[in-house]
Amino acid sequence: MHEILVIVPKKTPGWKKFLNAVWFILACLMFIGASFITPLIFFVPAVVFAILWYFQTFRMDTEWEYTYYDGDLKFARIRAKSRRKNLANIHMDDVIAIAPRGDRGIYKYETDRTMTYKDLTSGEQGAKVYAVVFKGDKGILRYEFEPDEEMLDAIMVKYPRLVTK
Repeated sequence: MHEILVIVPKKTPGWKKFLNAVWFILACLMFIGASFITPLIFFVPAVVFAILWYFQTFRMDTEWEYTYYDGDLKFARIRAKSRRKNLANIHMDDVIAIAPRGDRGIYKYETDRTMTYKDLTSGEQGAKVYAVVFKGDKGILRYEFEPDEEMLDAIMVKYPRLVTK
């Protein structure tokens, strides 16, 4: 048995791209103003806008990591390709079902508003999104994620009744 790892980058929303462009343009204008007009007035805002642009562009990108190994399904969030945070470690004995979003087998869990829900998807249109429903410490939980076929096949080898393709 080998470990199966899937990394899915989260889509950057349009408003965030627009804000990145605004911070960059303002930083450039302030640096030009500091160079040609008055360094005292324009330099501090230029540095502030440059720092805002840097952090929003390079430090806030998010990736989701799904790992399956020998009956354990793990979820993690990776920020800026360096900071990793474990979100969940699910043993397959606690899983109720793994099915595509909107499937009849998990419909009652999707419509239950009292259940804890986490969206661990890329946000891309047309992506094949699956939901895993499992028993956690705080009751029944539902996570949505985007596994590949290799991961689903590996889960189906040992737990064929849990997965619906």
